[in-house]
Order: sequence, then structure tokens, then C-alpha cells
Amino acid sequence: MSKDGNLAGLRVVDLTQGITGPFASMQLADAGAEVIKVELPNGDYARQVGPPFLNGESAVFLSVNRSKKSVVLDYRLGDQRPVLHKLAQTADVFLEDLGPGKAEQLGFGYEQLSLRNPGLVYCAITPFGENGPLRDLPGCELVLQAMAEYTASLGRIGDPPVRLGADVACINTGIFAAQAILAALFFRERTGQGQRVAVSQFGSLLHMRGIMWHSMTNPDDWYGFHLDHYTNPPDYGYEAQDGALYFILRRGSSEDWDRLVLELGMEQVLTDPRFDDYGRQATSIGRYAPEVKELWEQAFKQRPRDELIKLIKSVGGDAVPVMDYRSLISHPQVEAIGAIIEVPHPNGGVFKAIRPVARFTGAPQPRISAPPRLGEHTEQILSALDAVKA
Repeated sequence: MSKDGNLAGLRVVDLTQGITGPFASMQLADAGAEVIKVELPNGDYARQVGPPFLNGESAVFLSVNRSKKSVVLDYRLGDQRPVLHKLAQTADVFLEDLGPGKAEQLGFGYEQLSLRNPGLVYCAITPFGENGPLRDLPGCELVLQAMAEYTASLGRIGDPPVRLGADVACINTGIFAAQAILAALFFRERTGQGQRVAVSQFGSLLHMRGIMWHSMTNPDDWYGFHLDHYTNPPDYGYEAQDGALYFILRRGSSEDWDRLVLELGMEQVLTDPRFDDYGRQATSIGRYAPEVKELWEQAFKQRPRDELIKLIKSVGGDAVPVMDYRSLISHPQVEAIGAIIEVPHPNGGVFKAIRPVARFTGAPQPRISAPPRLGEHTEQILSALDAVKA
């Protein structure tokens, strides 16, 4: 087990595949937990997802499985299930994503495992939850985004719906699952009792979508959020001479506002009510931002982006360049927070990844190790179970 990190000494047995469950368990591994990844003989299906592949390994698999140990165990076979039971007896946390009732049918649901391990925190992850007409429907990112209405507020009005580029269902459910596991572990610390935690991808998206829906319940005068309102066009930023920027005005004084307008040659907006309150409703998520965007861009098009950013900041506004991948990873702020790390590649060499978000001062940071090769730790882990009573 890891000797470093806030979760040092904690053992996690993880049967999940793909992105959601592995992302949840990777957060625990990043904090120092020992994560044992139990795989069927053909392995986590994410090992085959690609391109891209790095030295023959799926980039998707590599991205969510660092610092884990891989054990091959065909728990579908009756003679292998006692081995899984023994392994679960040594665990603090058990994760599965087999679908409602499937683990119970195979003999390792929470009630079955907790008989010999009453302190076990058991996390079941499903696409649509464990009840209702969709409980048995297999989920995927596009299906979940469409079902949770996430595709309704991207793209142009009247055009077909557009998916979010990020895997918000998978990743955010993984985050919620890790949070729930930690809450259950805290409860166990106080009471000695384990418990079963259930998390669904559909429920996670509804929870996130609820910010907008709460605002729509009975609005007196509501005009939406950035990229969320049903009648707002996409926001591509404001085109300058050499690229796009995004800006917002919220802290400036009347003198700052006058200086900005005069500097940009936009004196005509001083009598335009859409620019009242020092332009705060004419930028970002402001009520009038979409309809006055052209006026800003007329003033911006002859000026370099960096010059405009400096000017806007000088009058109390916030302004940033609209980034692409190459400019982002080379940005000094990314380097300053140490966002990119090098992780050992299972087939040799290293690959770059995003480091864990949180920084802790009270415990040494765990060493990040390579994502495991299929079955790499089977003998090491299973041979240690000989002393565990069946």
C-alpha cells in the first residue's frame, strides 16, 4: 500500500471499466489509496478505445488508470468468486458498474460482501439509476447528454443539437462518486459502519443542469447564463486584429468607463441605454451582449489582442485570449501551477498528463506510477490472500 498521501493505507477494489468508475478510483489513488483494478481476462474495454494510442496503449485508458494495480480475475466463473470475496474482505472500498442487480446475481452485492466486511464502503455506478423504466438501459456519453437535455443549449438557434466536447457525464459522475465514497468513509470513521453508495450518470447531469432550471422556475426578468440560455447564440469571443479575446466589465468606475470608450473611439455608445452601468450589461453574460457584439468588434478589429487585453484590465475589466490547445499548454499560467506532469508509460518512456487538482500541505504527495499492464499485479495481490479466511 502507498505510504504517502491523505488516503495512505486505504485499499480500494475496483471492478469498473471505461471512464466514470476508473476516474473516481484514480482520484483515490492520487490521494494515496491502493487501488486494485480487477479486470476480466480480456481487460477493461477502455484498453481498446482509440485512436489515439501511445506505444500501443489506449490514451483513454492511460488517462484514468495511473497509480493502480491490475489483477485478472474472471469473477463470472463460480470457482473464481470466492477469490473476489477474499479480496473484498481486505478492502475499505469496493466499486462496481455492472448495472442494477448484476453484482447481486453474481454473488458480490453489498449485502453479500458486508457480511464478512461490515465496514466496507460499496459504490455502485449506473447510467440511469437503479429504478425506473430506463434502469437497464446501457448508457454512453452522447445518450446521457441528449437524455439530460445537455445538447439543447449549444449550437445555433434552430440548428440540430450539439454535444458538449468534454465527457461531462462520465467525468462529473466520477467526481461525485469519489466525493460520496469519502463522505461514507468519514461516516465509518465516526461510527464504524460501512454503507452502500449509489451514483448515476443521469442523476449527475440533472444535478448540474439544475443551476439553470432553478433560475427558470419563476423568473421575473431572466436572460440566461453563458452557453446555457435557449435563445442565446454561441459565444466565440470578440475578434481582434490577430485573434479572439473574451472580456467582462464589472469593477470599473465612471472615469474608467469613459476612458475605455474614448480610447476605442466608441463615443456613440455613451447615449445608448444598452451600455448603461458602465457597459456591464453589454459584455459577457449581460442582457445586451449578443446584440451589441458587432459594435465592440468594429472597435477591436484594428487593434492587436494583447493591446486590448491590457487596456481592458487597466479600466477594471477582466480579459483573456481565447485559447487553443497549443497556446494553452504553453501558457505560463499552466506552467506556474504545475498542471502538466510526466507519467511513466507502461511500455517504457513517459507521457504527459494533467496532475491532480488539489494540493495538500499535511501529507507527502504520493508518487504517481504508470497505469498497469493487464494482470501485472495478479500474482502479487492474490498470493497475499492465502491467509484470508474464505
